[in-house]
Amino acid sequence: MNARTVVRAHAVGPTAQALPALLSALDRGLTGRTPAAVLYFASSEHDPLVLAPAVSQHFPDAAVIGCSTAGEFTDQAIGLGGISAIALPHGVLHRAIAVLGHLDPDPAEGTAAAVRALEQRLGSQLRALDPDRYLGFLLVDGMHGSEEQVNDMLGNTAPLLDFVGGSAGDDFAFRSTWVAAGAEVSFHGVALLLCESAVPYRIVKSCSFSPTGRTLEVTEADVENRTVYEFDNRSATAAYAEAIGANPATLGAEDWIEHPVGLMIDGQPWIRSPQQVLADGGLRFYCQIMPGMRVEVMRSTDVLGETTAALEAARADLGGTVAGAVIFNCCLRRMEMDARGLTGRFPEALAGIPSAGFHTYGESWFGHVNQTLTGVVFGI
Repeated sequence: MNARTVVRAHAVGPTAQALPALLSALDRGLTGRTPAAVLYFASSEHDPLVLAPAVSQHFPDAAVIGCSTAGEFTDQAIGLGGISAIALPHGVLHRAIAVLGHLDPDPAEGTAAAVRALEQRLGSQLRALDPDRYLGFLLVDGMHGSEEQVNDMLGNTAPLLDFVGGSAGDDFAFRSTWVAAGAEVSFHGVALLLCESAVPYRIVKSCSFSPTGRTLEVTEADVENRTVYEFDNRSATAAYAEAIGANPATLGAEDWIEHPVGLMIDGQPWIRSPQQVLADGGLRFYCQIMPGMRVEVMRSTDVLGETTAALEAARADLGGTVAGAVIFNCCLRRMEMDARGLTGRFPEALAGIPSAGFHTYGESWFGHVNQTLTGVVFGI
């Protein structure tokens, strides 16, 4: 076993069965190596007050973070109701630090407090770190709409440092999500994992959409509540429905899964996905859209093929051999795969790279986006 190889595992069943199976599988894969960091992703069916202490106590010398999901996967398995996990051993990472930030009542201050805790334990400011050696993971509550503030605070604090991650899910119940760092759990928080990498790494972003050529200008919006009331000085619902050729009276998830809107930046789409049609003609989104933005109406392309291409490009850029990857995949991409009968093939799309991750309520990298896969691929 190469010391610079990640270990991933997936387990199903009730917590009393799945948790021991997961930990045993990680132990077998580690073969005596010690992990610098462990990330785990669990269905909301599992009690975090059981999981968090158990995982952190099992790996007492590792930085451990976890969250609830809208589905879990590795490159070998995919499912609902289970737990996936990945161990990043010494050899992949030199060291890692995990902290929990509480976002209630002020997400910005909660994130700032978490950053201060990281910096105190690290003995250095984040903005002073070498971005070729250091990177961060973040798992953030997916129900309180705090992701933009969290990402803005991280960007202001450490503008050159990559923080990659996703918003916790709750299996589409949309009631409550959780994140954890060590044995500590929060139902409105952010878990930050700062890593000093021992190997080169690449950030992956895969967004399987292309612009239709139709644009919409946001002329009235409630930014805090992620709601657009007008596109092009018209009812947001009516203007959007017309742009995608749909009936405004029957707009639903199948429409915006195929046709979200997005910003094109350097030829790449950054997606904002509708979430709900409001009775007053407004359109609520999964992330913020600002007044004055001109957004492109998108069409979906090849979700599996483009995922594979993005991961293969990262592997090639790292010399052809990699240690593994941590992956965050949007729950709307999962819904698209479900509708097309492609879900079972998703592990194959991970290009044979040892990987683990979860289906999210939003993705983080340079901000909060939707219908995107983000991740980190570690080299050897």
